[in-house]
Amino acid sequence: MKLKTLFALFFLTLLLFAGANLVLAFFLGEADKQRIESEARSAQITTLSDDLTISSQWGTRFARGFVATKDPVKWRNYNELMDIFDGKIARPAEYGWEYWDLVGANILAEPASDKQGAVSLDSKFLQLDLTIEEFNILKKAEDLILKMTMAERRAMHAAIGEFDDGTGVYIKKGKPDMALADKLLYGEGYLKDNGELSKLVYDLKTRVRERFRNILNQNEQFASQLIKTNIYLGGALFLIVVAYMIVLQKYFFQRTGRLLRAVKEISKGNLDVEMSVAGSDEIGELAAAIGSMTKNLKCAFESLKEKISISEKTALELDNERMRSEKLLHNILPATIAQRLQGGEEVIAEVFPEVTVFFSDIVGFTELSARLGPHETVNLLNVLFGKFDDLSEKHGVEKIKTIGDSYMVVGGIPNRDALHCQHVAEFALEAIAFVKNFSSIYPCAIEMRMGIHTGTVAAGVLGKKKFSYDLWGDVVNLASRYENSSTPNEIQVSESVKIRLADDFLFSEGFNVELKGKGIVPCFYLLGKKTTGHA
Repeated sequence: MKLKTLFALFFLTLLLFAGANLVLAFFLGEADKQRIESEARSAQITTLSDDLTISSQWGTRFARGFVATKDPVKWRNYNELMDIFDGKIARPAEYGWEYWDLVGANILAEPASDKQGAVSLDSKFLQLDLTIEEFNILKKAEDLILKMTMAERRAMHAAIGEFDDGTGVYIKKGKPDMALADKLLYGEGYLKDNGELSKLVYDLKTRVRERFRNILNQNEQFASQLIKTNIYLGGALFLIVVAYMIVLQKYFFQRTGRLLRAVKEISKGNLDVEMSVAGSDEIGELAAAIGSMTKNLKCAFESLKEKISISEKTALELDNERMRSEKLLHNILPATIAQRLQGGEEVIAEVFPEVTVFFSDIVGFTELSARLGPHETVNLLNVLFGKFDDLSEKHGVEKIKTIGDSYMVVGGIPNRDALHCQHVAEFALEAIAFVKNFSSIYPCAIEMRMGIHTGTVAAGVLGKKKFSYDLWGDVVNLASRYENSSTPNEIQVSESVKIRLADDFLFSEGFNVELKGKGIVPCFYLLGKKTTGHA
């Protein structure tokens, strides 16, 4: 075959491989562009999902705050919040979880009434790429917000003596109905709707993350396949180059020799090798093409390393999320119960013949929380219940739940404990001592009532999506009633508790108390532990 023909075939081969390389580079660029767009859309949907929660949570806070304080600023802020949600006024640039806190602290101004650029949250979602399933979740969430908004407005109007005339207009006047307002904002239906809304937003964000994670995985797989193809093309080109060099080396021995050594270095994975072959003829052009290909391969390898690093980081984040979920489950349920659930048990219910139940609540909590405001109230409960959590762990008793300002623990569950009554008593004494000491340094007086009873209860795990470990039975009801009838900053106990603890603890003289459903029953106040030398 003539040299000219060989050269022509050689160039044709180079052109084919160069074209394939450009196509691969183009598809790699498109894949990266799709990745960026997918991440941006996912972030937009997540931000708008957060706005749903902001509208719900802050709507609740403003409504409850207005009912408690009649502060017109809270009413105005509530209407501004809903106007942003409905697209009646523009969403502030700084809008987010902290926005209304900053407005309340006069760090940021209240939203301007300018309608320019105002778009409802529903319209924003419609502009995004939602699936039918995601859109259905969104509509359910918006329906719940509308339902809660109607309850909140009705509660705020009831608090100032205004009522619906049957047409949705609050022009009927009457006495303020705080009981109705509290029922609307703190009732089981409202709380259920609030929790269901949070679950819907969580599901929406989870589905969006999962969908875009799948899209990103597909893009990464496609890019990885392109890189592999590019590598295969490079390998094939290398073999062709070597074949041509064997034929042509007798004509261009020195230059082809240098070029061959460079190509061998590339085949070993050294992509930093420099082409020392120059010239304007075909061999020079070949050297230039190989150099360009080497750079592309190097870029492709670097991109592959980056994607591998991202994949490893994503895997680590998923593992951390799994560990966090397991830790959260152990925080919600007793350790042994959590292990049984993870082991596959679906129904956990047991009877415990000997346990001790403790209840406490803050005296005058409703008035105290109205005076402190929501944030300071939460801070107060975190301090008190945080200490109670530490004490429950110290004395080996199990925290069951908190409801508002009420705190409940039990001894002897789920792990059997012969000294359950003593451990609960020690917990209660340290808890009341902490409350008294904390009250002496807190700006407002803090008092708590506490009650203890012992006996037989049933216990088990309730719920399928949101787990809770709870107790039920007459002992639980009586312990709560002993707490309700207790004197502030005292620990009122039943006679059965005194009988079990009389050898080691001090009690007041007995007295009678009427408990609902039980009539007159004897009670005592737990005063402390006997000292070593006490009779």
